Amino acid sequence: MNPIIFDKLLQIALVAAELVIGFLVFWLGQLAYQKLFRRLDLNVELFVRDNPAVAIALVGYYLGIVTALSGVLSQVGPTWQDRLLYLASDGAGVIVLMLVGAWVGDRFILRRCDTAREIQAEQNVGAAAVEAGVHIANGLILSAALAGESGGWLVALSCWVLGMGVLTLVSYLYPRVARYNVFGEICKRNNPAAGVAMAGLLVGTGNVIRVAFEPEFQNWGQSFTEYVILLGICLAALVAIRWIADLVLVPGVKISDEIVHQSIPNLGAGLIEAFAYIAGSFLIAWSL
Repeated sequence: MNPIIFDKLLQIALVAAELVIGFLVFWLGQLAYQKLFRRLDLNVELFVRDNPAVAIALVGYYLGIVTALSGVLSQVGPTWQDRLLYLASDGAGVIVLMLVGAWVGDRFILRRCDTAREIQAEQNVGAAAVEAGVHIANGLILSAALAGESGGWLVALSCWVLGMGVLTLVSYLYPRVARYNVFGEICKRNNPAAGVAMAGLLVGTGNVIRVAFEPEFQNWGQSFTEYVILLGICLAALVAIRWIADLVLVPGVKISDEIVHQSIPNLGAGLIEAFAYIAGSFLIAWSL
């Protein structure tokens, strides 16, 4: 057989094997989410109760897994067997850390809400958006933590812990920046605009954390000093973007007033604020 054709067929077979393993990771991930984390019947919630909140949270969880796996797939093993082994073993690790990150989101980020009740019983779209934001941000952090070819799992786990700590800190500071009772709006008023805006902040923060962790690990002192400095710069820029959004994207209108001080919260304003954070995080990434 022609060597070129043989190489192409081998590459196709490898991609097919990676797809099979990837979908197996997805299946295990949804099973763990359904049975261990939320303890719900997805078929009932999605197709009997037609619960949009569960769908939003679940899609965010899936996007988080996909994003995290991108870091695993960036690793190049010496053989195709090693590459598949990386995907299987690291995929299992991704599921574990996605679930732990989801618990962190419930316990420390949406700390003033009974998130499970809000999403399942109340069908609270705002709370679901925040949970989806936590999942996607977690996936972004994991994609950077797992992508490096040096340091191993200890470095990856340390980066992930640092990243989730920063994400939690941002959730504590956000109400001061937004200047309204964020969690009251999301959990008591069922305000979807407030939830979407906060979800955008979490995704944007996860993206700048990913950017800060991109430099290859050298040693504990040098690399983590560099990571912390980059994180500080990126987060400061993200805060500035919140104010610029009011001035540039919607001149003459205060976004927080549209989100909070209306009888029907302006979901469009929440989407614009979310866009500002996410778009700003990519501008920061492209500038570094």
